[in-house]
Amino acid sequence: MELQDLIDQLPFNDPMNVEEFLHIDDFLKGNEGLTDDEIISMVKSNNKPEIDPNEGPMEIISKREALGHLDNLVVFFEYSSDVSVNPSELSILQKLRHQVLKSYINSLKQITLDNFVQTL
Repeated sequence: MELQDLIDQLPFNDPMNVEEFLHIDDFLKGNEGLTDDEIISMVKSNNKPEIDPNEGPMEIISKREALGHLDNLVVFFEYSSDVSVNPSELSILQKLRHQVLKSYINSLKQITLDNFVQTL
């Protein structure tokens, strides 16, 4: 009874009783272990990504579109009164916007004169 009282004092919603606690190994031994093949099949089945049949293929958006979305998010979080955002979180969003902007500008740069002539 003393051990049960101690178990009942633990902060659990559904604590086990003393008999279950004392004989937990017997319960575990009664369950046969999984075979290697069963373990392999479980691991293989869990590695496959779940695909929603109603969802179409993911569309890759351009840097320009991403930049527009990030601009909208920055403005939304800066001027939204009903959504509070930590300044450090807003700073991270602005840094992401800056990285996409830098990548977008670099993609617009002409690499060589030959590249320009070939595109005409």
